[in-house]
Amino acid sequence: MPLIFSKSCEYAIQAILYLATKPASTPTLLRDVSEALNIPHHFLSKIFQQLTRNGILESHKGASGGFELSLPPDQITLHDIIRAVDGDEFLANCVLGFPHCGDDNPCPVHNQWKQAKTTIQMMVDRKTILELSKELNGKLNLIDQLRKTS
Repeated sequence: MPLIFSKSCEYAIQAILYLATKPASTPTLLRDVSEALNIPHHFLSKIFQQLTRNGILESHKGASGGFELSLPPDQITLHDIIRAVDGDEFLANCVLGFPHCGDDNPCPVHNQWKQAKTTIQMMVDRKTILELSKELNGKLNLIDQLRKTS
């Protein structure tokens, strides 16, 4: 169960990382991304629509069509992807789900969650797709293998 991001956002991040491994200016078919990451095609199609509308992906039609990153991987942050799929308020809610939790009416873990949110926000604002793809070091294959055995 995702703690912070929706399943759509998790898939978006994984798909963007996958596309970052492809040569620049070489569109990749949605079907190829879907198969490589074992993400349902129609689900990924909707995610790619959001990413295209938000300027993270470019869509190319025709025989040599497909999707590619709109910007170099060092110019796309995790926050860009999260904002495109889950919106800007991904950390706005109470971690325990209390509707009126805040500084004036804190839940039992409000102060700890507030600190954690600051750390998470800084990380997603700073971490680029280029950095993440370098850190992956072949782990996309592991993700694919784990999904196939699940």
